[in-house]
Amino acid sequence: MSLKESLQQKLETQTEYWSKQVQALQAEADEKMAKAKDDQAEARIQKEMSEKIESLENQIEEARQKLAEVKDSSEDKLSELKATINDWLPSNTN
Repeated sequence: MSLKESLQQKLETQTEYWSKQVQALQAEADEKMAKAKDDQAEARIQKEMSEKIESLENQIEEARQKLAEVKDSSEDKLSELKATINDWLPSNTN
């Protein structure tokens, strides 16, 4: 597998993982909202889950931008991108 393919796979895998986390958080939020005792509890749950989901969605968008950069990069630029991507991704994907 080439460096380009490896980086693309790494970014795609991480993006899929984060997307699944977003779905899980949305399901968790729905469940918590159904059990909420009052409007204040619902508001707290909504705020907490929205922040977590937004953070993951931002990471997904950044990964997609990095993926586009990898796809458009020459072999010379890929080594530099590899270091940047490996530093940026969570350690469990490196």
